[in-house]
Amino acid sequence: MIPARYGASRFPGKLMQDLGGKSVIVRTYQAAKNTGLFDEVYVVTDSDIIREEIENNGGKAIMSKKTHESGSDRIAEAVENMDVDIVVNVQGDEPFTSKKGLQQVLDVFNGKDAHTIDLASLMTEIDDWKEISDPNCVKVITDEDSFALYFSRSPIPYPRDKNADVKYYKHKGIYAFRKEALMDFYRLPMRSLEAVEKIECIRYLEYGKRIKMAVTTAQGVEIDTPEDLVEANRLLKKEDKKSVNNKFRNFPMVPKVVFGAGCFNQLPEILAPQRQKNAPFIFLVDDVFKNNNDLINRIKLRFNDKLIFISADKEPETEQIDQLVKEITSEFKKKPSGIIGIGGGTLLDIAKAVSIMLTNDGSAADYQGWDLVKKKAVYHIGIPTISGTGAEVSRTTVLLGPVRKLGINSDFTPFDQVVLDPDLTKGVPKNQWFYTGMDCFIHCVESLNGTFLNAFSQSYGEKAYDLCKEIFLEQSTTEAEARAKLMMASWHGGMSIAYSQVGVAHAMSYGLSYVLGTKHGIGNCIVFNQLEEFYKDDVVVFKKMVKKHDIEIPKGVCANLTDNQLDKMIEVALSLVPLWENALGDDWQTLMTPEKLKALYLKM
Repeated sequence: MIPARYGASRFPGKLMQDLGGKSVIVRTYQAAKNTGLFDEVYVVTDSDIIREEIENNGGKAIMSKKTHESGSDRIAEAVENMDVDIVVNVQGDEPFTSKKGLQQVLDVFNGKDAHTIDLASLMTEIDDWKEISDPNCVKVITDEDSFALYFSRSPIPYPRDKNADVKYYKHKGIYAFRKEALMDFYRLPMRSLEAVEKIECIRYLEYGKRIKMAVTTAQGVEIDTPEDLVEANRLLKKEDKKSVNNKFRNFPMVPKVVFGAGCFNQLPEILAPQRQKNAPFIFLVDDVFKNNNDLINRIKLRFNDKLIFISADKEPETEQIDQLVKEITSEFKKKPSGIIGIGGGTLLDIAKAVSIMLTNDGSAADYQGWDLVKKKAVYHIGIPTISGTGAEVSRTTVLLGPVRKLGINSDFTPFDQVVLDPDLTKGVPKNQWFYTGMDCFIHCVESLNGTFLNAFSQSYGEKAYDLCKEIFLEQSTTEAEARAKLMMASWHGGMSIAYSQVGVAHAMSYGLSYVLGTKHGIGNCIVFNQLEEFYKDDVVVFKKMVKKHDIEIPKGVCANLTDNQLDKMIEVALSLVPLWENALGDDWQTLMTPEKLKALYLKM
């Protein structure tokens, strides 16, 4: 329930103010709706203007029949005859309401003391004295079990001792009520403390209700004043313009790399300084090595180390990551000393994702995107057994999620250590060797032809491109040399897109992968084979490589798609905005329409 009063005392009409092309109240409604956490979302208002605004934008609104002193009263009237258990109050002036914050407040009712809680709310730590002393900022203090003791517009506690170590918490206007507590609030009269502070949740405390607080780090802007609206528009504009194509990108590189035939034997020495007491190393290994005793014995498990074999037949999924993390945390009391991924791009992506999710709350699906990870990952090592994906150096771990395929792209994703042993790539099946090698080739093509290109990505991309041509077109390279050179091409290809981006082939391949489960390397080849319009000369080179190695690129994969499948494929591909920006520039949407993309898919 979103209470929405038109005539706010400090900023009348604020909910109808423009915020990036939409009204504040519509943005708040859509933010709550888009979380997917609720059975129903309503705006409860005293204003025909607000009601019409919500309904004209596809939302649901309820008109208050009475005049109310508070948002809780307004909500109580609306739900009085509804069959509901928990009612969540999202303030209408909080358009940046996050799913994470709302989930936190709901999770309070799943705790061991849930039966003692009448309502739950959120607070966030603040340290700016200007904000602490601002009467528009409501502060809260709690007991040791996080139950609210008092709310005030004054600084609480008052810092009489200026050297005291005091934490201040700002109350965020999100509540989850038990319906019974809400209806009690509605029927009981306002008392003196609420009247003087003008903070409605004080009424609950005055009548003995228990409010459990949860600490959130979710940031946003509440629209209390015209100045807040200016700040909100600035923040929204910044988010809209946020792109991976920053002029200066301070991205992390893998800090330690060991290269050379046989260097895998150095793994125990590499791990020794990182080992924590009673904390295992978890080895995530491609199950193709399940019966390879030579490789397994060289790992040299110690103490409570654990080896988990994982199939790479399917693309990694967020649900799979969540399950692995759950298994590890339920088996071991301490966080692992480290996660070691041994395999191709799939296993390396899984290792990166698991290491991140062991230190960050929620689901892996919550972190699909750019720079969403806030906490450093568990120490993690990548050991590729196939070359071309660039996963060993990449800032991304690519995962299939519930609604899309996208990477966890963050400063905490790259490995802390990579072991590059060309001997580990012996015996890779020919088709797999070719497809992953072409993934590297396509990385270079898309980087070198992209609008994000700069001298940094160009230097790596050109080297990797030349190595790919040498490996896949020339006759003089021995098998051992080819293994070592492809390992280096993979590394350089990954680096070429670290400061740049991929393009059309990768965007469309993600669509194939999400809908059909097509493996990434094969998908790139299927798509790239049809992209003469975008990468003419390079597609010619690619087709020479295909012919030389007698590779059969799958055809007709999109021939029997339903309309829904095709629409989803297009939706997934077009959602990868930075890839299209790199490939086609800022006006990419005029160049790559859904109709054009559909025609391209139907060629495959």
